[in-house]
Amino acid sequence: MCTCDYGPEFSETTYPVARKQHICCECGSVIDPGEKYQRIKGVWDGDFATFKTCEICKNIRFEAESEIEECIAFECLYETIGSDFEYAAL
Repeated sequence: MCTCDYGPEFSETTYPVARKQHICCECGSVIDPGEKYQRIKGVWDGDFATFKTCEICKNIRFEAESEIEECIAFECLYETIGSDFEYAAL
């Protein structure tokens, strides 16, 4: 769980299998039906939000946060770690 100053007031993380197409909040790729993805729902600064992340970006986020020992804001993964990781994982 994230312990950042900008972390959620509360959140729930699940790893469902897509029943319809979704878009990854990090790389913008399509998450097709049948693919597993990470869904995080919660409240940040009083606003409810849901973030859907493909498996590749979820793994990159986990690795990057472990290395830098900081949380990375949703929708800012590749801006934070640099574009080299984005293309290396695909």
